[in-house]
Amino acid sequence: MPRRLPLAIHPGYFVTQDHPPEKDLSIMGHHSASVCTAFGLLLIFSGLANGAPKAVVGKVTGVTLYRGEALVTRAVAFPADKGSQEVVVSDLPQHIVEGSLFTEAGEGVEVRAVRLRQRAVGEEPREEVRKLDLQMQELADKLQLNQKNQELSAKKAAYLDGLEGFVAPTAKVELSSGVLDAEALEKITVFSFAERQKIAAEQIALLKEQRTLAEQTSLLQNKKSELTSGTQRLVNEAILFVETQAAGAVSVRLNYLVSHCGWSPTYTFRAANDRKNVAVEFNALVQQMTGENWDDVTLTLSTASPALSAAGPGLAPFYVSLSRPTPDTQDKPASPAGAYREIKQRQQSAQTAAAKGLNFRDTIGFNWDVNAAANDEQTLELTNSKDVLASIRREAGDDSGLSISYLLEGSVSLASRSDQQMVRIMKNALPCGFYHVATPVLASYVYREAELKNTSNDDLLAGPVAVYLDGRFVGRSDIPTVARGESFVVGFGADPQLRAKRELIDKKESVQGGNRELSFKYRVAVENYKKEAVAVRLFDRLPYADKGGDVRVTLAELKLPLSTDPAYLRSERSKGLLRWDIEVAAEAIAEKANVLEYSLTVDFDRNFQLSAAGVQRAGQQQEFEEMQRGRLKK
Repeated sequence: MPRRLPLAIHPGYFVTQDHPPEKDLSIMGHHSASVCTAFGLLLIFSGLANGAPKAVVGKVTGVTLYRGEALVTRAVAFPADKGSQEVVVSDLPQHIVEGSLFTEAGEGVEVRAVRLRQRAVGEEPREEVRKLDLQMQELADKLQLNQKNQELSAKKAAYLDGLEGFVAPTAKVELSSGVLDAEALEKITVFSFAERQKIAAEQIALLKEQRTLAEQTSLLQNKKSELTSGTQRLVNEAILFVETQAAGAVSVRLNYLVSHCGWSPTYTFRAANDRKNVAVEFNALVQQMTGENWDDVTLTLSTASPALSAAGPGLAPFYVSLSRPTPDTQDKPASPAGAYREIKQRQQSAQTAAAKGLNFRDTIGFNWDVNAAANDEQTLELTNSKDVLASIRREAGDDSGLSISYLLEGSVSLASRSDQQMVRIMKNALPCGFYHVATPVLASYVYREAELKNTSNDDLLAGPVAVYLDGRFVGRSDIPTVARGESFVVGFGADPQLRAKRELIDKKESVQGGNRELSFKYRVAVENYKKEAVAVRLFDRLPYADKGGDVRVTLAELKLPLSTDPAYLRSERSKGLLRWDIEVAAEAIAEKANVLEYSLTVDFDRNFQLSAAGVQRAGQQQEFEEMQRGRLKK
């Protein structure tokens, strides 16, 4: 009965062949292996011809950079066969966001699905890490050579020790015998000391080189540690399942989110000599550590958040109930402004997370967080007055949800590296009006300010400003978010040629019936050492009591009228702040200084003592912050 032997042709496939029981199987085994190899190669080549994935890389053409992520668009072109096939897009960045891949196909091609996979590689795939490895290997070779040279130097010193150990006894014997060759001994001695001096200098140089090489190696190791922190030796690839209507070249846009990147605004303001314009440079500081270089790309900077979820938020019922106030809540001063800011931050975070939800469970959870924040905001509406709500909303600004995009002109290149990079968003000259601000109750210095109007085509985001005047750096400041057409104020530092002084020149106290009356007279002087007149906004203040019936403050003997600026009258005058818009003449010094005097009276119950209010300090500070923001935006 003949036997049937299995022949392995391909994993998962077997064929058999009859063999007589008495035959020599060595020849048949060799023949069977040949058949196996030929048939297996046939199957492999057939598979490659009909359905093997095509490997492409593509090129990054566009990037939308958000505050903490970026949406990258990569153009992928490849020759396609008619029908279904797979395409592998390799060399994707290290910090790609899983689940964020989507495609936009060109004409004649349809991408039915896209998925991300990771594949282990034998060497570190990132070019900058490979360069660091090569540099560290070169330093290791230099360190090894340095060590060998130190060993050689030590051997030279040991050889001289041996030479001196031979010469000294020999010279002693020759000297006792009267046959000493003094000239030869002198040459040997001079040679020995000269060589020792060379060896000492050589050893010092080698030790310095060793320290330098060790420091360079440590620096490169730290750089590599930053680049490879939390990473594995894996490469990311996208698998595209493509359907084409005809054979030929096709193109697909692959889009994906990456982390470890972001940007923040920064400004440079330079005042012109004529003080009529301020040159504004609006730049972006970019952090780019995605593991992928962006070379010659179209870059858009955005303050929005990337949205991958197509589902909108769902509204939950707003349940309320009654409860008795506790002593803690009665005694503790409320801080609705702080609560409102915290609510808006939670709401914005939840909205951002919900927009990136990729499944129902994630989306419904983040959606509930949005509703919870909205519940807390509506609770503030139930427990606070209309004026308080309007105040805290003005203070908070509504900038948290602001969505602005800047499309940069031309192409931009940003390498993936640990340090920040800068790109310019806009450069423009904005019209301005300069003036000085004096607040002698706080300081004798007089400060320069400029009111600018944003006449550019872009909104300006809140951010830090480096301020220059007449080509000199005068300090740092910041600006709020400024819309197109809106005016705002920027400080330009103290002017050393102006001084302001405030002094109490008279005080009287009297009692009338059940009330005590205090009378004060103040003098405020502004000096100008310049050779031209300057406009000054002079500020002072009255005692202010929010309960007007308890303390009455009356301004008297006001020879110079207060400012008529609408913004001042609306937000500051009612709080007891005084402002005069004056012009100080050129070289107004000492007795020629611009002097302003005013008087005030304070009436209150004689049984009480007047003091600074110490309660609700947090509320007063929030009020002050709101007023300062109001001064910066007109």
